[in-house]
Amino acid sequence: MISRLDLDEKGAGSPEGLVSRILKAEPSLRVPVPVEELCGKLDISSVEYEALEGLEGALITTSERESGIILVKETSHRFRQRFTIGHELGHFLIPTHMPNSDGRFLCSRADMLLQHAEGKDRRTKMEVEANRFSSLLLIPPPLLRPRLKDDPNLNQLVKLASEFEVSKEAMARAYAFYHTELLAFVLMHSGIVRRIYKHPSFPCVAVDVGRTAPTPSGATSAGMITDVKECLPDHWIRVERGRPAPKLYEQTIGQQNNYSMVMLWLEKAKDNSDYENFDREENLTASQRLRDRIYRSSK
Repeated sequence: MISRLDLDEKGAGSPEGLVSRILKAEPSLRVPVPVEELCGKLDISSVEYEALEGLEGALITTSERESGIILVKETSHRFRQRFTIGHELGHFLIPTHMPNSDGRFLCSRADMLLQHAEGKDRRTKMEVEANRFSSLLLIPPPLLRPRLKDDPNLNQLVKLASEFEVSKEAMARAYAFYHTELLAFVLMHSGIVRRIYKHPSFPCVAVDVGRTAPTPSGATSAGMITDVKECLPDHWIRVERGRPAPKLYEQTIGQQNNYSMVMLWLEKAKDNSDYENFDREENLTASQRLRDRIYRSSK
C-alpha cells in the first residue's frame, strides 16, 4: 500500500514526478481513480463536503505537512468535486507549495481553470501545478493511451469522461495531448470562444479567446453530437498562401446553458511539412516533454 515514503525521492516533487511515483507504487490502480482512498493513504485525515462560499475547495494543513483536511464544495458536480480533491492533494504533496498564514489553501473555480503561469505570481504557479497534478492523477496517461486507438470522436470522449469520472473539459485536455491524431478543442459560450486546448503540434487556432467563433457545422442542442465533417480550414487555422490547404474536420457537442465544444481534427501531411511534427519532442514545451517522457514508459 502506498505511503508518503514512496514519494520521498529526488525529482519526485513536481506534479509529474509525484504522479509517476504514485503509479509505480499502485500498479493495479483502477479507473476511475479512487482519489479519496489515495488521500487517506497519503496522510489526508478527512475529505469534508461543505457549503463553501466563493470557493471550490480548500486545504487545511501546516507548514510541516504532517496531515491535512480537504474541504470540497458540496453543491458542485461530483466530477468537479473529484478534480478539486486531486487539486488540494497536489497542494498537500508538492513540497514547494506553502499555505497562507492561517495554514490554508483557498481555491476558487477560476483557480481550477488555470493552465499557464508564465510571468505570473507565485500563487498562480502553485494553482497551475495543482491543476496539472490533479489532471494527471485522475487521467493517468498509461491508463488513457490504450483507449485511444480509434479515430477521434466526441462520442468516445464523452464515454471516457464518464469512465474516468472527470469533466468533458478535463478529458478534452488529455485527449488532445495523448491521441495519436492532431487535435484541438474549442470551448464556447453563446458562440464566443472561452478556452482552447490543443496538442503543441496543432497549428495556432486563428480565433482568439473572447472572439466570436465560426459557426460550427450542425450546431446542436444540449447533449447532441454532430457527425465528423470536413470543414474549411481557414475558418479555424491560418493557411499559408501558396501551400495546399490541409484537410480539417470538425465535430460539435451541445452542452447546457448555451455552452458547446468543437473538436478540430487536422489530417497529418504526407510530406515533411510543419503539420507532421506530432512526435518530434523539440516541438513540446519543457513541462510537456517531461510529462510525455515520464509516462511513455510508466507501468
